[in-house]
Amino acid sequence: MNEYIGIPFKPNGRDRNGVDCWGLVCLIYKEKLGIRLMSYVDVYTDNSISALRRVARTMAQERLTWAKVERPMPYDIVLLRSGEYLWHVGLIIDKKRMIHALDGDAVCIEEYKSLYWKDRIVEYRHYTG
Repeated sequence: MNEYIGIPFKPNGRDRNGVDCWGLVCLIYKEKLGIRLMSYVDVYTDNSISALRRVARTMAQERLTWAKVERPMPYDIVLLRSGEYLWHVGLIIDKKRMIHALDGDAVCIEEYKSLYWKDRIVEYRHYTG
């Protein structure tokens, strides 16, 4: 997954020129697994409350096509919240780490159970296609 590190954050980005958090999941699924996920372009436009609400509604809808799992494996997703909104997704790469894209930063790898992220975890999901 190191080849994705450093791709810049870009709202609605879906390629190596820039990605948002869902765009990174889409890019990795397409390149590594040959699976094309729904792109949901134009859902995330900025960090406004209305945009975050759109993201939360879209994520709530999309997660129904993924099976909930208790122990995530590589290529499962971790759904994360801020306050009341489910607004961020990371892709599990191993037992401790996720790869993700966060506004204002480039794609990076972090521990999803770190002090910053562990209390934001809503659930883990496995793609069922």
